Amino acid sequence: MIMIFTASKLIITMGFISVVAATAAGDAMSQALHNTSGSIALGGGGGAYVNGYHANFVNPANLIIPDRNTRYTIGFIGGIQSSAGGSLVNIGLYNKHFTGGEVIDNERALRISDEWFGTGPNAAAQMGLGLDVVPVGFSYRRDDMAFSTAARARTLGSAGMSKGLFDLALTGLNTDVFKNPEKVNLNMEMLAMWELSFGFAMEVWRNQAGFTPGTMRIFAGAAPKILFGMGYAKLGLESRLQVTGRDLESRVAHDFEYYIHTVGNLTDDFLAYYEERRVQGNRDVILEDFIDDDSFSDLGGVLGMGLGLDMGATFEWYMDDVVLPVIGSGPRILRASLSITDMGGINFRDNPGDFRANDVFLWDGLNIDFEYIDEEHDGDFSNYLEYVLEDSIGSDIYGNFSPREVSNHRVGLTPVVNIGGALTMGRLGVMLDIGKGMNNRGVNSRRLYTALGTEYRIVGVVPVRIGMKLGGNSAINLSAGTGIDLKNFEFTVGFMTTPASSRGGMNMSAAWSGFVVRF
Repeated sequence: MIMIFTASKLIITMGFISVVAATAAGDAMSQALHNTSGSIALGGGGGAYVNGYHANFVNPANLIIPDRNTRYTIGFIGGIQSSAGGSLVNIGLYNKHFTGGEVIDNERALRISDEWFGTGPNAAAQMGLGLDVVPVGFSYRRDDMAFSTAARARTLGSAGMSKGLFDLALTGLNTDVFKNPEKVNLNMEMLAMWELSFGFAMEVWRNQAGFTPGTMRIFAGAAPKILFGMGYAKLGLESRLQVTGRDLESRVAHDFEYYIHTVGNLTDDFLAYYEERRVQGNRDVILEDFIDDDSFSDLGGVLGMGLGLDMGATFEWYMDDVVLPVIGSGPRILRASLSITDMGGINFRDNPGDFRANDVFLWDGLNIDFEYIDEEHDGDFSNYLEYVLEDSIGSDIYGNFSPREVSNHRVGLTPVVNIGGALTMGRLGVMLDIGKGMNNRGVNSRRLYTALGTEYRIVGVVPVRIGMKLGGNSAINLSAGTGIDLKNFEFTVGFMTTPASSRGGMNMSAAWSGFVVRF
């Protein structure tokens, strides 16, 4: 259990950064493919149908798609969406194994670990979280051209661990589990930012003049954006742990290497800790003593800047007009799209820090000095044990990092390639998206995902939406949403959850439109 405690020194610092960064971002976190209340209710796609200023982040070409035959769209205090999940977040397995009151012996612990992580040599699990807020957005549409601007606050968080670290948490320093060296790895990252996006779309081809049945056209769009980094921190631990011997004669060998990336005031506090250790000879210097509120007082300011880009194209085919029972009357329109979103990154140049350690910790157990315990710890053995684990081992061994000179931290966004399709006819719509993230930052995932949804508008103004998403960062997700969507006003909500997370992990997402006005 020593490893859990000593790693917690680093995790505590990351936790502080995570909380402050989320607060600085307006209490908001982000999804891989930006979702609106409508698209999240339809399975989490949107490449061929999300329009208005939200199209900046999904497919800027869709700025041309009419929204209730209006030209202007303005949104306030809205476009809020949150999402959290991943293979590490598995409510199904947690309920199965940890809520029945059974004793977790070694055999049961390893069985749980195999179910949760798999049995491969590099087995690991990840989780991500995100919350987006679009506090204000504006778009203007003409028949062949459109413009928009939108601000978005985001916080991206992710964490992951190897199967070995999970085993350590359940079994402790067990010689049966760790008789051979096992990977005990950990990674955590938090990024907070603002984006200011400017979208432009135009029609690039059509087969005939006017807009009548049989009309086909292609429109394309791009939305460059300025990125303002408000906070960033990252931790990576790679190690191997082996425990040999028995009982009090056990020998622990931990070969570890880690890095910590910081920015702003936090870098100064880590440097102050490092310098104090040099002065004191690595004795009685605790990292937590150097971390306080001032360490995070600069978060929320501009600590880095960068550029990003969202772009896409949409094909539209006005097939014919329909008049059908229940479905009602209206044009039957088929759209297909291709988009690449969230390209770019931020350079954090405000006092970047890079701290690294590489060592081998060998431990043959405690050498108990009862006279020292009486003199220095008032005879309190538990206090002495805490001192050995936290101060002596924790600080002297695992806290012995050194700074490395670095000019900046380059942090990429969460790029996604998406192919979308949407068929609308009267009050009915069917949507399909297939996409893939290019990294695993936040809730983005390199796993292919498929999103399928359908929408029916009761009396034309109350959308009832249901959807399903397969793949991505979790198991099968189901979604739904509704609200009021008038010609000049919208207030809608949507949510998504994983009914059975035992295979693939959990995801929970929600979004609301805010107050949207069109005219």
